[in-house]
Amino acid sequence: MSITIYSTTTCSSCHVLTEWLDKQGIAYEKKITDTDPALMMEFMSVNDGMIGVPFTVIKKDDGSEVKISGYDQGKFKEALSL
Repeated sequence: MSITIYSTTTCSSCHVLTEWLDKQGIAYEKKITDTDPALMMEFMSVNDGMIGVPFTVIKKDDGSEVKISGYDQGKFKEALSL
């Protein structure tokens, strides 16, 4: 499984999400979109029209993807089978 979090430098919800994942011992890649135009373009190509952050893409081992906009701990627990 791989987890990619699209974030910005000023996003407090992004910080809360990554802190929670750290406490769970779950690895992720954080991509800061407001300082890198290429990452912003990548974010726009995967976000399905959602414009807010955090925007998380979870790629599961079976090839499926879960996309979560914002920080909803219940959605993350379900997606990560916690």
